Amino acid sequence: MKKYVPFILSLFLLAACEETNNSATADPDTAEDSKSSEAETTNSPSKEEPDSSQSEEEVSATTEDFQRMIPSNWNVEMPTDFPVTKGSYLTAITSTDNDVLTFNFYETPSKLAINDKTIEQEGTYIGQLTITEYNTKELASEEIDQTVFDSGQAVDLGYGITGYQDAGAGSLFTSWNEGRWAIIARSLTEKAEESLNTAKETVEFLETNMLPVPKDYGTLHVDAEQTGTMAKWQKENYLYTMTDFGEDTLRWIVKFK
Repeated sequence: MKKYVPFILSLFLLAACEETNNSATADPDTAEDSKSSEAETTNSPSKEEPDSSQSEEEVSATTEDFQRMIPSNWNVEMPTDFPVTKGSYLTAITSTDNDVLTFNFYETPSKLAINDKTIEQEGTYIGQLTITEYNTKELASEEIDQTVFDSGQAVDLGYGITGYQDAGAGSLFTSWNEGRWAIIARSLTEKAEESLNTAKETVEFLETNMLPVPKDYGTLHVDAEQTGTMAKWQKENYLYTMTDFGEDTLRWIVKFK
């Protein structure tokens, strides 16, 4: 039997070689399909899983495109987590006039590039942000209310903050300072309690959310009817102005640093 062992081994080796050759010369269509599938997997954009940490009411928008609209020689950094309603997308119509850059923000049901021609027809207007470059920070600060409030009827706004109330032109104003911010809450005179309530709600919100740190000053007007809510603050020689955001003003402004 020993003399047949080499012969049997030779048969096994021959069969193994043929199997290897058959694998190497597999159906070219099958091999091409395999390569095509691999390429599609590599080149296809990955689908982002929903972030379970986000609330059910809103998600954060990715806003790298907004930063690209800032002139390269400006020392301005845009946030990357502006609030946007769940199921919607954030975009903007921008314009530049000398040293003023304007963003008109919109929410849209589908992704639209900045300055897409269909934004106004398909989107919902959110608010306007303008960024103005001045030659000096002194010129920028002249555009901002720098009042230190200490007169009028004192009212307790909570959290150790005292506000001061004053009336005029059919409106009641509750004013106070937080750091370098001058803040005013306004209501109609006949709805006097709304001014105080709005002021207290604002103070409470700012206990857990931080306004951007101005260099050197900032002013915030919160309107109980939301029609006149606006914010201005400076970063050295740049002036930021937010208008038309209404009740979303605070949620937006705290995204800036």
